[in-house]
Amino acid sequence: MLEAVIFDLDGLIFNTEDVFIAATSEFLEPMGFLYEDEVRRRMMGQQAHVSTAILKSHYQLSLSVEQIRNEIDRIFLRVLPTILDVMPGFNDLIQDINDAEIPAAVCTSSTSDYASSLLEQFGFLQSFEFILGGEEVPNGKPAPDCYVMACQRLGLAPRKVMVLEDSENGLKAAVDAGAFAVAVPGSHNDGHEYQGASLIADTLTDASIREALKIRL
Repeated sequence: MLEAVIFDLDGLIFNTEDVFIAATSEFLEPMGFLYEDEVRRRMMGQQAHVSTAILKSHYQLSLSVEQIRNEIDRIFLRVLPTILDVMPGFNDLIQDINDAEIPAAVCTSSTSDYASSLLEQFGFLQSFEFILGGEEVPNGKPAPDCYVMACQRLGLAPRKVMVLEDSENGLKAAVDAGAFAVAVPGSHNDGHEYQGASLIADTLTDASIREALKIRL
């Protein structure tokens, strides 16, 4: 019996992975590089300093990790308002979860301040018990630390908690934490593998998510 739900943020609640792809592509273009799918796959779901180090290493960039991150963040914030939106099905799903009085939380590799800002902007902040940001976790995804910590904060064994993830790295973290791990791939997740997933949903509208939570359809 599942007793709580933990949501990833980027690419799962919001289409911010699309924003990041656009910002990173724009950053690389003047240097003659294309943002390759394989690099994106390795970076996705990681803490910022880790993903930026992967980018720097792959393209052998002379800028420091901090300089690269600052420039991508600058572009990200510029393009964010033109692209940002909620992922399909999230609005109805979180409403159903709240109506069923199932505790919900957010566990993200992004900072908790960033996550809170986006959720508040769209009116979803009060839908969650807490937000666990990447700055609070010693080892980021794909390590299971974040989901182990989130389950502890919920006071539940991981096997009683559904985790919703879009990325391969995030799904691995949920599986290794022992949670009921649900993969929700988006168009930005092409090529990702979801070994060990308890369920692979088409989108957040997939009826199998509500069925697993015993929410009446």
